[in-house]
Amino acid sequence: MFDITEIFNSHLPDLVTGYVRRPEQIAFAEHIASVMEEGSNGVFEAGTGIGKTLGYLVPALISGKTVIVSTGTRNLQDQLYLKDIPMLMPLFPGVRVSILKGRANYLCYHRMRLNLKVLADKSVDLSRLTEVRVWSTRTRTGDLTELLDPEEDPALMHLITSTRDNCLGSRCPEYSSCPLYRARKTAAESDVLIVNHHLLLADLAQKEDALQALLPEAGVVIVDEAHRIPDVARQFFGERVSSGQIGELIRDTRLELSLLGNDDPATLNAVEDLEKRLNRLRNAVFTNSEQNFNRWYGQDNRDAVVDVDLAMAELAAQLERVSDRSEGLLQMLKRTLRFSDQFAFLTEETTSNSDYVHWIDRRERSFVIHLSPVSVAEDFKRLTDSKTSWIFTSATLCVDGSFHHFEAELGLNDALSTVVKSPFDYRQAVRAHLPHGLPEPGDDAHTQALIATVEPLIRENPGRTFFLFTSYRALKTAAELLRDLPNPVFVQGTMSRTRLVSAFMDSPGAVLLATQSFWEGVDVRGSELRCLIIDKLPFPNPSEPLFQAQAREVDEAGGNSFAELSLPKTVLSLKQGFGRLIREETDRGLFVIGDSRLQTRSYKDYILGNLPEMDWLDKPSDAIEWLREL
Repeated sequence: MFDITEIFNSHLPDLVTGYVRRPEQIAFAEHIASVMEEGSNGVFEAGTGIGKTLGYLVPALISGKTVIVSTGTRNLQDQLYLKDIPMLMPLFPGVRVSILKGRANYLCYHRMRLNLKVLADKSVDLSRLTEVRVWSTRTRTGDLTELLDPEEDPALMHLITSTRDNCLGSRCPEYSSCPLYRARKTAAESDVLIVNHHLLLADLAQKEDALQALLPEAGVVIVDEAHRIPDVARQFFGERVSSGQIGELIRDTRLELSLLGNDDPATLNAVEDLEKRLNRLRNAVFTNSEQNFNRWYGQDNRDAVVDVDLAMAELAAQLERVSDRSEGLLQMLKRTLRFSDQFAFLTEETTSNSDYVHWIDRRERSFVIHLSPVSVAEDFKRLTDSKTSWIFTSATLCVDGSFHHFEAELGLNDALSTVVKSPFDYRQAVRAHLPHGLPEPGDDAHTQALIATVEPLIRENPGRTFFLFTSYRALKTAAELLRDLPNPVFVQGTMSRTRLVSAFMDSPGAVLLATQSFWEGVDVRGSELRCLIIDKLPFPNPSEPLFQAQAREVDEAGGNSFAELSLPKTVLSLKQGFGRLIREETDRGLFVIGDSRLQTRSYKDYILGNLPEMDWLDKPSDAIEWLREL
């Protein structure tokens, strides 16, 4: 068997086109291998450009242990499984590698056929559903990303995927051919399994069961993009109920009733009533922006909540009356009773445990009521104290030379923590510019003034411009102000994330306007990105309920929530945003941040000191000249 150094020095140059040997990558891989061998835990910040992915994959494949690799997104999963791992497999022909996603990524044959049957009786366009059916006859995996972008057609996804609530499991007539259960079976037999954070945390919180057989046997869990883990964990180590879940219940009950000829008016009326009351509750949620559930509930919204509670109770009563007519209606009854219990529990005004935050999360078309833990440290401490070795890595885990902020969030004790610095020479690659004379970030005139300042930079930029915002409001204002640019301008929300990034990369001189979700995980490598603009420092929203609870906990313990919580979170987000600019050693670019607080506040040196060393240009004309030279 090869050792780490031999693989990177002698084998990867032959396997990976354009491979560049980096001492930093080898050092990172050796750290990973050492933690695996010792069975301990590790926290590693891997600077941009070291080749982090290959740096942990090689030790994983060579270890001889069962390894679970968790990534931040499904796109990164696919990159690992379809691109990175196949390059390495000639060295490890006996290692079994598989990928597992959440159930919403796999075709459900049963629901597809049910909906084809029901919709065929109506005057609706079945072309997209028929396209899926044709594809289903030739796919080997049932992974819907082979055929479509799930973000593009959510209505279609409802027709062809299952949820934990409506899945029939082993009782399903299509169980033997089910893509989800085939994928889970393959996963259980794997040496290296690629998952994502949402699936991993759902299983750890026992909200799913895909990994339950494998996790206890795993020797190592590698968590890439680990900075995301605390926030994702808070979603799962608590309770929640969504308008989307209740909406699915309504749609599925209608489907089951239609299969029986819609001959039960009382149950149909109960479904209609629940839908009407759910819509009234949705309106109440979206007409009042209060996020704290208890405060929102007390602002004349009690009746809307009670109405939904009563409507679900009535639907349950009607379904109990007819549940012996079909397996599907029996399942609807069980779901309604479960949702009714969840909804009642999560809408009690008296929920006041200080260890949890009771809040409302508003999405584009739906809402979620959460009861989330303030801290996930104890939950994670139980996991990391087990026999499994946990390795956390990201380009942004360290603040001011310390891992304390991240380790405290996850309750990590005695973990090996190391920073492996980027090989990039930022002093040569980047110039930074902080415009003078801008209004304070909280001023309504800030965005307009910033656009007036940076528009000449965008016009003079020979490459592409990535413009990141801290709010949708600022994004929309900027999009309106930049509509007359001669450059192609792409705006988040006008198409799916995948299509948006692809269009941006295919358009010379393009400008991409995006908010927080694009601050990480967007790799525009090779697209001639020459200018990155960030409108403001990404401070946490002080009115966000979870942050408020965390801040209160720090302050009540005698600490300083601004210094110990706000500033570290801001630094980590800013580092993520900055990381979009330089992705390869040959990249060059201009970094612009439009926040006057970096000139006036006492914390300016703290924040700037956590960014890579680079030269700052004082005059806009110097910034333009730098762009022209690129």
